[in-house]
Amino acid sequence: MLIGILNRKGGCGKSTTAVHLAYWLAQRKHSVMVIDSDGQTSSSQWLTKLNLPSLVINDPDDLFDQIALYSGQYEAVIVDSPAVLGETAKAVLLSVDLALVPVQPSNLDLLATKDIVRLVNQAQKIRKGPPKAAMFLSRASKGTVLLREAQEVLSQTEGLTLLKQVIYQRQVIADAPGQSATVFNMSGDAAFQAAREYEQLFEEALSYGKA
Repeated sequence: MLIGILNRKGGCGKSTTAVHLAYWLAQRKHSVMVIDSDGQTSSSQWLTKLNLPSLVINDPDDLFDQIALYSGQYEAVIVDSPAVLGETAKAVLLSVDLALVPVQPSNLDLLATKDIVRLVNQAQKIRKGPPKAAMFLSRASKGTVLLREAQEVLSQTEGLTLLKQVIYQRQVIADAPGQSATVFNMSGDAAFQAAREYEQLFEEALSYGKA
């Protein structure tokens, strides 16, 4: 499966999601390649420490070609898209089977989703269906009004499904890159809870993508 992780807002957990998804799939014996098209190269640097394969590609045309090339070599290709909705993001949406959009439950982040929704809808019209697209709430605080409001707003978005699983704000997630780890191989209750959330998110997302 070809999976793109996109949003034009930085700090929403895009690279963190890409790395954790790659690690989770690799632990289940799937062959995985991550293509890092984000100029900060956060995911590729992190993946190197985890001994997982990654490739940095910034040119939109090269990205389009390489996604197709690696799709025949790996069971899963994950693209970490830049926090800019330009030609690179378009190349991703014109190539992948599933687009995942992490969204923080804040007013500014909810406003910013309009741009990615528009781009996804355009790609779906061009491709006459694909990619399947899903949003999920990331870095959320439990029991807040903002979280409930975000769930209400995003659940009504045309062309994108809001996944039920939420990734909550936890320090252990922020600490993972510095420890050259993921929450899946860190100790403690917080890591265990975060790992459960990511696992449930990925199972839900992949089930939706294959449906």
